[in-house]
Amino acid sequence: MREAISHSGLRLHQWLLLFGGLLYGTIYMGILQPRGIAAWFANQPEVSRAFSDPNFGRADALILLFSTLFLGPLALLLGLIALVFLLAVFGGFLLPIVRWFRLPDWLATAAVLLAVVTVLWTQSTVWLPKSIWFLGLLARACRIVVSV
Repeated sequence: MREAISHSGLRLHQWLLLFGGLLYGTIYMGILQPRGIAAWFANQPEVSRAFSDPNFGRADALILLFSTLFLGPLALLLGLIALVFLLAVFGGFLLPIVRWFRLPDWLATAAVLLAVVTVLWTQSTVWLPKSIWFLGLLARACRIVVSV
């Protein structure tokens, strides 16, 4: 990826500014509507009754948002570390085979990354519904905390 970025003449922060500007432009022109997306997630039937307790519903929603805000980056970091570990270990197993065929070393890492993406794609029925449910729960919690 570094080679692709360096050949374009733009640095990473310039790419991020370009992507952020394009995202802002699509939101400003009404092509992408974040409120509509959040409303769709919050109105899912699985989460429509979440946080409906009159006494503790708002507090539960606030606790969920607070914990996700502070523990989410830690979970993402742990997932990234696990991915790097998988790439290093299995890439190391494939490295002698790749060198035996006189191919570049990065091909072993790319093959392992392709295998991880393939496994995630084939097992999407396991993790995707839970992820959509959690996003719906977060959207519902945001709606409960922001309203009133």
